[in-house]
Amino acid sequence: MTGGLLLTAGCFSLETTPLGDASNQSIQLHGDAEQATEHVVVSNFGWYFFNRWPIVCGNAHVDRWMPWRFFRNDVDENVIQRRLMDYAAARECNIRDLQVFNNAEVLMSIGVGGVALPLPYVISYRELQYSCSLVHRKRPPAGAHAADRKDMDSLKEEMRRLLNRIPDGGSK
Repeated sequence: MTGGLLLTAGCFSLETTPLGDASNQSIQLHGDAEQATEHVVVSNFGWYFFNRWPIVCGNAHVDRWMPWRFFRNDVDENVIQRRLMDYAAARECNIRDLQVFNNAEVLMSIGVGGVALPLPYVISYRELQYSCSLVHRKRPPAGAHAADRKDMDSLKEEMRRLLNRIPDGGSK
């Protein structure tokens, strides 16, 4: 019985699949010049006591030695997002078309005389999943930094001119 409980305890997964055809050609997103190279799904689920205190969930940390964690909440947006962001950064990619699936089952309905009464579970379930496409980061063309600085300087000068034209309410 203990083995069965551990199998349903909680599960963290980071699954990927390359996009494109067999010759490693990436696919174009939304008519943009960006090329999607990979689809990523990161998910975790766990069980909670009175939907407040974590009992067990999938272990989402990088240095994990067990697939699940007891009494720690890894079904958390910050933990799952960090894993996704780290994965994308390691591949020098940006994230596009992020989809979030958040499922929490807290109440159960018991029919009494044709009326369903919602009752809180003693044990509740939570699942969090992020799904997205990865797009290779575009490298700026040579000399782009100098052009960006020139644009910033002209924007700063324009801002100074605008601020000087704003009436100060007669305080000067």
